[in-house]
Amino acid sequence: MFKKWKWFFTILLVAATMLVIRLEDQGVVDTPVRKMVTTSADLTYLSELGQSWFDKENETITVSSDVGQADLLTFANAQVFKEGYLLQYDVGLPVYAGQNGLVVFTGHTKYTGKTMTISYDDGTTVSYGMLDSLAQLPYTSIQANDLIGMKEAGQLYLSIEKGDAHYDLEQIVQWLETMETHED
Repeated sequence: MFKKWKWFFTILLVAATMLVIRLEDQGVVDTPVRKMVTTSADLTYLSELGQSWFDKENETITVSSDVGQADLLTFANAQVFKEGYLLQYDVGLPVYAGQNGLVVFTGHTKYTGKTMTISYDDGTTVSYGMLDSLAQLPYTSIQANDLIGMKEAGQLYLSIEKGDAHYDLEQIVQWLETMETHED
């Protein structure tokens, strides 16, 4: 009975959050709700709350060594865009989670199209935008190497934030290289 209530309150929380974010996107709400929900202590709290409710210890996913962030390092060029970078890819590629974390946004934005934002366990918040398909739902826990989405040839938006600072291109490349070394 208690598990049913957890699901109900989780669904209610997600629905209310998504509604307020949609109102923010439409200019009805002036408070930057997306910023509050996708940064800092709020994400840590939501991540810990979600993990405590949905214990995934008994769910083991076997991954092969050929998945991870390595493909993201093959971009042809990069240009600054908003708080991140547009990375150009000559071929399509799957996009995988760099490590364990919580999906805090999955949807469509005005500037980055199909976008997924993940709060990773290392304290980084990463937004993957201009994806062609999304493979995760908002407010779900993910494991390293879980599929996030697919990107056809073209530009992928990538923004990494830790604390109140956004990573520059060199820091993004270093972060991706670090995630590559964590592959199984």
